[in-house]
Amino acid sequence: MSKRLTIRLTGSEWEALERKARDRPLSTYAREQLLGGDAKPRKAHRRPKADEILLAQILATLGQSELPKSMRTIADATQEGTVAQGGDLLLNLRAACLTIEKIRHDLTTALGIKPQ
Repeated sequence: MSKRLTIRLTGSEWEALERKARDRPLSTYAREQLLGGDAKPRKAHRRPKADEILLAQILATLGQSELPKSMRTIADATQEGTVAQGGDLLLNLRAACLTIEKIRHDLTTALGIKPQ
């Protein structure tokens, strides 16, 4: 069972601790200073990078879209020779194209590729 220790610091004390901690979290630095060699390492919590967040949003967009279902329906109808020339087909194709364009844009942004 873990317990929490809270202390109040002045602004200058906080800044001094940040300088001494360098790139480590203040809690890690303080624990090391208080406990020395008895300090047990804590499980690291990895924060996702901005590009990982964007890639997750891209996957969410793809998952929420009807793109796979629409494209499969169109492909099946084409193979069977029953492609209807109605407005639904055209709307599905346009929606699929817009989704693909958004995914392409988001992927190029997340991967740091300049659009052509």
